[in-house]
Amino acid sequence: MLPAPTAGARLVRPPPPTAAHRGTAGTRRAAGFAARTRRGSGFDRAWALGVGAARWVRRSRRAKRAKSDLVESEEVEVKKSQSSYSWEKQWYPVLPLSLLQGVGPEPIKLLNKDLVLWKDGEGEWRCTDGICPHRLAPLARGRVTENGELMCRFHGWCFKGDGMCAKVPMAHGDSEAEGRLIGQDCSKLASYPTKLKKGLLFVWPHASAKEALQREPFVPEELSESPNWSCFDVPAGWRVWLEQSWDPSHAPFLHQYALPNFAPEYAAPMEPFDIQDLGDDGLKVKHGGYMQSNMGMKADRRFVPPCANSTSYLYPDGRIIGFNFYFVPTEPGKVRQITTSYFVPSQNEDDSKSNLKGNMMQMSKVVLKGRSLGTAEKPKRDLRASWMAWAETRWPDLAKVRRGLETWKLLQGLLGDQDNTVLSFQDSVGLPAVQKKELREPRVSQRFGGPASEYLLETHADALVARFDAWIAQRHGGPFGRMDGRGDGGAPREQLEAAVFDRWAAHTSFSKDAQAALSFLVCLADYCDRLVVFSACLAAVALAAAAPRWGAPFVLLAAGATWVARWGRRKAQGFLSALPASPALPRRQLWE
Repeated sequence: MLPAPTAGARLVRPPPPTAAHRGTAGTRRAAGFAARTRRGSGFDRAWALGVGAARWVRRSRRAKRAKSDLVESEEVEVKKSQSSYSWEKQWYPVLPLSLLQGVGPEPIKLLNKDLVLWKDGEGEWRCTDGICPHRLAPLARGRVTENGELMCRFHGWCFKGDGMCAKVPMAHGDSEAEGRLIGQDCSKLASYPTKLKKGLLFVWPHASAKEALQREPFVPEELSESPNWSCFDVPAGWRVWLEQSWDPSHAPFLHQYALPNFAPEYAAPMEPFDIQDLGDDGLKVKHGGYMQSNMGMKADRRFVPPCANSTSYLYPDGRIIGFNFYFVPTEPGKVRQITTSYFVPSQNEDDSKSNLKGNMMQMSKVVLKGRSLGTAEKPKRDLRASWMAWAETRWPDLAKVRRGLETWKLLQGLLGDQDNTVLSFQDSVGLPAVQKKELREPRVSQRFGGPASEYLLETHADALVARFDAWIAQRHGGPFGRMDGRGDGGAPREQLEAAVFDRWAAHTSFSKDAQAALSFLVCLADYCDRLVVFSACLAAVALAAAAPRWGAPFVLLAAGATWVARWGRRKAQGFLSALPASPALPRRQLWE
């Protein structure tokens, strides 16, 4: 212990500590506490340890409360931002008008709802629930009556355009049953607003008709009033398809051999994106080229909620090519893809010579070869075209067959199969593996921040995907939430490939033109088979009669009919599957 000061002695205060000796408050308290515990008795040391432990517990509790308050405030902010956006109160395109032949009912799937489209007595397209309230039968199997009511095929219940039940055949003469069913809410179908715009039928999948009237569906102004829309149901979810459309750098790698100049050796690193967040109105982006062949190109890309990607490419020579994609969320793990395109030639070209309109595949073949539509040859009106025009006037069904055969080339396109092959695996196997932490844990991008992502997003080319994922994370994670894929990671690989190359489910099942072309090809092949047998018999008779000169034409006729039958069946297979018909190798060559 220190000696007590003597009488008359003056206490001298030590000088204040310098910056070198001054520590943090916590360090000084810890040093004082350690010194007291060393100097004091056992009781004093125990008391000091208890006081220190109590202080540590209080400090840890305060820190935990502060952290929880911060997390709670962040959750409140996220909930506030999410609560202002509704995925149901949006306009979704469901079908091009060219595929709505007749009065219906046409089944559709939208936001995992079973709906039907049908035309009422006033000629207006209606959209209602697709399940009859009586015995839960599919209304898509019913028909539209002469007075424009939707009739259920099971028991004949009829519904008006507003969804109200108008007729119950088994209640005829039973006033009590009619009073309980006809015109009542219990038997009413939910009805949803519809709107036609530039050849597309849009549906508002919510009962808020007043809000629907205040909003307009998005269609680019650059499109004509009747664009040539293509429509396909494709595997993989809404999220991965939109992410793919915001990632132009994948094109030279994934689409090798599908388009000219698309190959990994032609890829070029992308410069940073210029991204503008429009809030609930989506995102607006500017970027440059991603291949050696399109450096100097300026792209304007826009995401218009809930499902549109509108993109235009301005090339150095002044020509513009634009694409419009709708990725309609039909159900988890599936998307309806509705697309078209437009072209603006350079100023030194004659716009009147531009004869290719709206077909994305034809547009790509022309433009990516360095030629524009202005330099494409105008089709000549030959004898064959004149005869077809006359025949279609006399037999209108021939027009359906012709239009269906025109879609055959699109059904066989490599571009879509390459996308579907990768995205279906990503959606059903890759994403669930990270979400379930089987492959690795999601991580926050060190370059872009935002929510934890299943991907590794660190290059400039990943910026738009990262920003899009952050946008949807603030709005419930998308129409079906963050985990919107099929999640069938245990499904056999054969099932994934079958879904990728299934042309019946992708297009033919809901296209009357494709069905007409398929029926025509099958009938043509069957007729040629009979012709082969008939010609072979006549040729055999001629040879038996020692008249080979008369038998030769029948042999040639049989050979020609055999070739046409094989051609027809090969074409017909394309409306059902992209895989070759048995006994060929059941494999689709995508890159090699």
